[in-house]
Amino acid sequence: MPNLVLEIGSEEMPAVALPGAIEQLRATVPARLQEARLPAASIAVMGTPRRLVVMAHGLPERQPDLEREARGPAWKVAFDADGKPTGAAMGFARKQGVPVEALTKVETPQGDYVVARVTDVGKPAAQALGPYLLECIRALTFPKVMRWGENATRYVRPVRWILCLLDDQVVPLEFAGVTSGRVTRGHRYLGGSLEIEHADAYLEAVRAAWVMADPDERRGAIIEQGDRLAGSVGGKVPWDEDLLDENVHLVEWPTCLMGSFAERFLELPRPVLVTAMKKHQRFFPVEGPDGNLLPHFISVRNGGSEHLDNVRAGNEAVLKARFEDARHFFAHDREVPLDRMAEKLDRLVFQEKLGTMADKAKRLERLVRPLAEAHGLSPEEMALAVRAARLCKADLTSEMVIELPSLQGIMGREYALMQGEPPAVADAIAEHYRPRSASDSLPTTRLGKLLAVADRMDTLVGYAGLGITPTGSQDPFGLRRAATGIVQILAEEDDVPSLGAMQVQAAEGYREVLGLDFPLDPLCNALQTLFHQRLSAYLDERGVRYDLIDAALYGGMAYGTVVRSVVMRASTLQQIAEDPRFVPTVQAAARVANILGGADPAPVPGKEGIHGERERAVERAIALLDHAARQVDTARFQDEAEAMLFEVASLTAPDIGRAAAAFDFRAVYEALQGVNEPVNRFFDAVLVMTDDLAVRKNRLALLGYVDALYKSLADFRKIVV
Repeated sequence: MPNLVLEIGSEEMPAVALPGAIEQLRATVPARLQEARLPAASIAVMGTPRRLVVMAHGLPERQPDLEREARGPAWKVAFDADGKPTGAAMGFARKQGVPVEALTKVETPQGDYVVARVTDVGKPAAQALGPYLLECIRALTFPKVMRWGENATRYVRPVRWILCLLDDQVVPLEFAGVTSGRVTRGHRYLGGSLEIEHADAYLEAVRAAWVMADPDERRGAIIEQGDRLAGSVGGKVPWDEDLLDENVHLVEWPTCLMGSFAERFLELPRPVLVTAMKKHQRFFPVEGPDGNLLPHFISVRNGGSEHLDNVRAGNEAVLKARFEDARHFFAHDREVPLDRMAEKLDRLVFQEKLGTMADKAKRLERLVRPLAEAHGLSPEEMALAVRAARLCKADLTSEMVIELPSLQGIMGREYALMQGEPPAVADAIAEHYRPRSASDSLPTTRLGKLLAVADRMDTLVGYAGLGITPTGSQDPFGLRRAATGIVQILAEEDDVPSLGAMQVQAAEGYREVLGLDFPLDPLCNALQTLFHQRLSAYLDERGVRYDLIDAALYGGMAYGTVVRSVVMRASTLQQIAEDPRFVPTVQAAARVANILGGADPAPVPGKEGIHGERERAVERAIALLDHAARQVDTARFQDEAEAMLFEVASLTAPDIGRAAAAFDFRAVYEALQGVNEPVNRFFDAVLVMTDDLAVRKNRLALLGYVDALYKSLADFRKIVV
């Protein structure tokens, strides 16, 4: 069975474009080969900065014949009353390549139609593959694309050659004005053009021309060489996966070398040295057995080992200049107190209509106070939280961060410790930026978590107040990332207020600091939609079923959207979904909710607050259920089933309220088991929508009370059973 190799050669692609293109080809090539009736036994996709490569093994030599039915015109149109074919029948038969006598009748709900049974004779694989492979190339998407010359085709970089072989045969196709052939190119400087005689010879041929086509092989080579070089000075490389990926996708033939720098630069904080190496030069640091940096670095060259001394000298000279600059910035910044740096924040604009970074710092000071109270922080911890909020943005005015923006927060921590600030304040300054990305770690300290949530909530409320929220794929201000960060942090935090309470408090900060009076209803509605999307994505990544996610999101709404509560409800629903009592519970709850028309129980009167919210959680949960119970008039009961349902609900409500407030949703589920049977008996015994208006309202109030019990766990109408 023949083997296939497809190579799209181009000018050097950006490192960020290569992994996505490889993954796309891994998805589309098998599907297109299946569609072509030429499935492969195995498919490998790889690439370098100058090429994307598909290698498929064990393809059929030709397409199998395909038997299919083609439906034509209605029978009464194709044949006259005497059964003779009309022009419509003859034209259809001619189009399908069959004699008119071969046409048959098929009965359908729309009437009788003409059918032709057609055999599509399979083509040799080399003739059939071209259009399907071309579809795979055309389907590729990149972060940025370009056009070149007079060509209208868009691609990440200009295409220079296409190699496409099935064993020793060229598979004809054309893309971006380039026709496929058997010629490829080696390393830009070490290898020239070469002709491939057979698909099986491709990898060895390009390897002889200084090209490692497989990214995994390049990764292994970099790690092996880097570890060996670092070991020669008694050190090791703390491999950074993102930087390693970038180097892998920047070279076709990796050769590592080790350079050195003056030990005096080790006086600089480690983050400064590492950032200067990685950001500007893509160098890897070397650390000793004790974890401290050694005066060495590892760089990756795209090529062989010739003239490495010249390359090393150039690398060292450039890095020395970077370090000298950093040394100057660090020395200057150390002389400036953080409070003085913070005073300069009024020169930095946060957002044109939302004030300066100094205004943001004032809002954070105000917002962390109620958050700290909700977390139960002591007065001493409260003072530390406010101090951290005041200083958390100060290093944005430092020379070091102006030069290396990725060090924001990190340098703030360094300067805070040097100037005698409490470690808790210094750590919070550094941690409040985390998570910076999907792969970043979360804050670990109480103040760090608190400040990280406050910072993001202030941003979200400000932009939502201006009517700016993510739309489609557009999110230029990173608002989805900010909301995701809040969800990730609060998913493990029990003692927090609801998202709505925090939004109200943040909005008040804008009013007090800037005089901006945001309309709360549209603001909170927009942010509720955003947070629901982020919570759904968070739970989906953890394997929670989609309908259970919706049920958890829309349950417990009367208590406000507390992230930890939603996460715990969803987790509980996932666990109990296989319980034999689950479906009857869903059915009973849905009967109650459906007849109420989806109306949520009336909230407890009073404004939702943020202060001491966790301490009042049990009280609030039970108060809501009590409020619902007080809407029921037992004197209007006309059937024993009504009285029994009310009695069971009243006995169960305190336990459900306490369990829901403590996020013990397994206990809520168990308590609800005693409610299901009285609910079903109630519906069997009474007519809810009776003509007696007073009785009807009372029965609906009773069901509203029961519905509040069920919604303490979930909105069961969302669950598919």
